[in-house]
Amino acid sequence: MITRQLTCVAICTVGELFGGVERHVLGMLAGLRSAGVSAHLIVFNDGELAAQARSQGYEPIVLSGSNLSLPLTARRLAQRLAERGIELVHVHGYKAAVFCACARIWHRFAIVKTEHGMPEPMVGGMLATLRDRTYHALDSIAMRATRACICYVTRDLQSFRSSAHRGLRTAVVPNGVAAMNPDDFPRPPEYSRDRLNLAIVGRLDRVKGHRFVVEALAADERLRNVDLQIVGSGPTEEELRELVANRKLSSQIHFLGFRRNVYDYIAHCDVLLMPSLHEGLPYTLLEAMALGRPIIASRIGGLAEILEDGATALLTAPGDVPTLASAILRVCRDHALRQSIGAAARALQREHYSLDSTTRAYLAIFEDHLATCRT
Repeated sequence: MITRQLTCVAICTVGELFGGVERHVLGMLAGLRSAGVSAHLIVFNDGELAAQARSQGYEPIVLSGSNLSLPLTARRLAQRLAERGIELVHVHGYKAAVFCACARIWHRFAIVKTEHGMPEPMVGGMLATLRDRTYHALDSIAMRATRACICYVTRDLQSFRSSAHRGLRTAVVPNGVAAMNPDDFPRPPEYSRDRLNLAIVGRLDRVKGHRFVVEALAADERLRNVDLQIVGSGPTEEELRELVANRKLSSQIHFLGFRRNVYDYIAHCDVLLMPSLHEGLPYTLLEAMALGRPIIASRIGGLAEILEDGATALLTAPGDVPTLASAILRVCRDHALRQSIGAAARALQREHYSLDSTTRAYLAIFEDHLATCRT
């Protein structure tokens, strides 16, 4: 339903990688369209996010080039926004926040920014690291200068960033996903019919805790009858492969790389593992809940905030290999437990973490913040 105040917004993000932020953006595009609000996607890279947006009927605005010149790219961004009469931009990421703040020199618009997770170690060479740290440092300044409204996907993130955003309007808006039916997704050929299939879905990074699962499977001989499918790619793949080989688990642990049909792997896994060291409110979690899959997760961040140990998931301390091994063994041996926690997680997602509820919450924030900025 279109309101009197809000008919058109833009969503701006880097779009270089494809993960939770990008899935959030695609969900928001769909949710806003269903609500009758025209939404434009602005990205700095013509990558996987842009490709998936096109497949869903959106033509992204790509700020092409190396973006080495902040003033030139910010002015180009302002021109695109002005041409479309956009008064509010929903921003994701430090770089997008800084460029949008600078674009306001040429075209005035309100900014709502979503914080998705904790800062993570920089990956790349010296110049890339320096660039990322610069954007990170400028982000808080830019948001204060533009009187942005900051949204957090969890209360944990709101508490962590309270000092940086003191004095700004803030809100907690949990991520949400549309209802999903596991029967809509084919069973991946990599999944064995004779063994239980564990899965980890996401980028291969130290913060995601893949190594703890490898060590857990190596620690208990009773777990030799399960397979682990690792879906995703990232900077720690080589060291993880070496660890798997050293633990003599190469026949049991399989690296599948990046897959566009990721829902197939979530929908048909026997257990989804999320052994992260920290998380916001990951989409892989919500998608697994929507598909009714049993989950073993670390008791941290958004995972601990929405999951209840023994009821909607099994929770373990991050990095605690013996407890993780015990949890895997328990859920693999107990079919009734897998069914009960999967069903309870699905009911929880439908009641509190739907795409519709997330969209409605953002629409209310957009309208309120735009009205405040107009006064």
